[in-house]
Amino acid sequence: MQQIPEPVWSRMLPKINELCPRITTEDLGECEQRFDLLTAKIQNRHWVSRTDAEKTAFAIMKDAEASAS
Repeated sequence: MQQIPEPVWSRMLPKINELCPRITTEDLGECEQRFDLLTAKIQNRHWVSRTDAEKTAFAIMKDAEASAS
């Protein structure tokens, strides 16, 4: 379980909403800022493989971390 720090999570939210429009506000709350739960929500809501969901979540997180620098 990887907990995403609050500053990174906040920067991730707009990109999550852009790339994953089926993820609801309730879904994001249920994720509890955990990478594994975000990946599962992406997989479930967008009917993609676990690998594709992880790639999407990693790309979003990497972009958010890079914008902090």
